[in-house]
Amino acid sequence: MRPSACCLLLFLFLALSHPGVRSQGLDGLRSREKELKEAFGSILPGETDSLRLAFSKDFQEQLRSALFLKGSADYPWDSLKHVAKIESPDGSFRLYNWNVPMTGGGNRYFCMLQFKGILKNLPAVALTDKSDSIPGPEYCKSDSLHWYGSLYYKVIPFDLKNKQKAYILLGWNGISSEISGKIIEVLTFPVNGVPVFGSPVFPDYMDGRQLRILFRFASTSGMSLRYQLQTIPSRPVWNSRKKEYTAETRSQWMIIFDHLVPMDPQLEGQYKFYVPASETAEGFFYENYHWNYVKEFDARNP
Repeated sequence: MRPSACCLLLFLFLALSHPGVRSQGLDGLRSREKELKEAFGSILPGETDSLRLAFSKDFQEQLRSALFLKGSADYPWDSLKHVAKIESPDGSFRLYNWNVPMTGGGNRYFCMLQFKGILKNLPAVALTDKSDSIPGPEYCKSDSLHWYGSLYYKVIPFDLKNKQKAYILLGWNGISSEISGKIIEVLTFPVNGVPVFGSPVFPDYMDGRQLRILFRFASTSGMSLRYQLQTIPSRPVWNSRKKEYTAETRSQWMIIFDHLVPMDPQLEGQYKFYVPASETAEGFFYENYHWNYVKEFDARNP
């Protein structure tokens, strides 16, 4: 290689490694974050539902553009206080999630999926909330254009039987002024970067055909849906020495949720009257590529 070529390469290396050059990317992200903060600030003051939704869609497009910037997947976006930023524990993707309250008491939801890891070069995907028009949502697979909108707060990776990676998403849904909801959603990517929601991984819950679990309860109440290490009793086994049934306890990570009941048996099916049963929980634990149901138990751990 000629001396002049060596000098040119050395100059480029020194230029690109200079702190001032590296900071240009960070400065660009900070500048875009400021623009996004101003755009989001215009959503809630909108005088009508249609105006708030229009502002939110405009913010979504600006966010989509920002997510193409180098370093955006690891940038904290701290000033976007009302946008949830949740990363999958395996580092595969990040969720950007927010809601827009509607005049009638319901909400519309927005979400962007930004890919990381081996999928990092794929474009971000916007999800379109169709929760008010999906028939039988518990039994329906859906895509990014027919998403059951929610605000997610927990991502739990797991494997399907075909070794495909899948994710449980725990979320909240403000359905109306009288009814709130919680959701156990299942997210997969059967084709690179194409999100599919819903999967039959709850074989012994209800009729065993549900692709996602939806809970509805009185908005004046509250429901716990969480993922935690839980101690539960195993099935009773006959102990011939003691001549009685005994049950050992085991500890494992579980999706735990309150057992919901109507305030009065005659109000069954009227979800605005559903509340948690005191100190009684239900749950799912992951085993053999499925989430196995555990009926009512005492969820109070030491």
